[in-house]
Amino acid sequence: MKTWTLSKKEIYLIVKFLGGKVLIGISSPFDNPNEMKHAWEETFKKLYAKNLVNYTDEELKFEESFIQAMWVLAKTNLIVEITTDLKGQSLFYFGDEHIIECKKLDNCKFQVYVHSSPDVTWRQVIVPRMLMGLEHLPDRLNQELLLDPIDYNQYIIKRRIHNVDEVIQNNQLNKNSMLLSQFKRAIQRYHYSNRLIIYYKQDDVWNIEGVHVLSSPSYNWTLKMSNQDGCEWLEAKQSSGTNLLQEILSVMERVKVPPKVSKEKTHGI
Repeated sequence: MKTWTLSKKEIYLIVKFLGGKVLIGISSPFDNPNEMKHAWEETFKKLYAKNLVNYTDEELKFEESFIQAMWVLAKTNLIVEITTDLKGQSLFYFGDEHIIECKKLDNCKFQVYVHSSPDVTWRQVIVPRMLMGLEHLPDRLNQELLLDPIDYNQYIIKRRIHNVDEVIQNNQLNKNSMLLSQFKRAIQRYHYSNRLIIYYKQDDVWNIEGVHVLSSPSYNWTLKMSNQDGCEWLEAKQSSGTNLLQEILSVMERVKVPPKVSKEKTHGI
């Protein structure tokens, strides 16, 4: 497996060099255009020191697997982001033949991996990471809770639901609701809170789908992103076994966008 440690600046500048207009998941490290202009020389020197680029015959020549990986980042129309407990983050950029993972090491650096085909990587890398640490627990209730995504992040940080009355009102529940009681207990005792977000491009517009997986000693929960009356919500429900896996897979099924990457020349630019 090919892998490189790259700074945010290096990734961002190479993607721009290849004509990428948007780099989903990695924000610009530059405060203004002038700062970016002065960073080019330093960036190419660092890439040269890593044997990733050379200047011969009056043109830049990149190491083949490296520039192919950067090309996927620049031209993909499908990205999967996995966040674990609001800390660990990986971005998977889909190409025709490979998936490129950018694993966040800190605020400035990423470890970049070249994985195999999208189908294999989805089944053997992405889905197992979302299910990592989950136990096979039965579900008891099949009702759903509508939750505000911002509030949910706070629940995980604080390990409690700070706005119980608001949740009761939004879901038209009574104060003794078993569904709410079991969700409150799951938040207090959770083991893992993983999030999968899919960014996909259709008709030059970026769209988003996603699901959270919350595990606790009693029940596992999936929280699916939805839009109702123009507002974003998470639809939370208990999930177990194949239902838990199907909730994750259904996010990809709803996207239905085959990843396509242009086949242009990339090794000598």
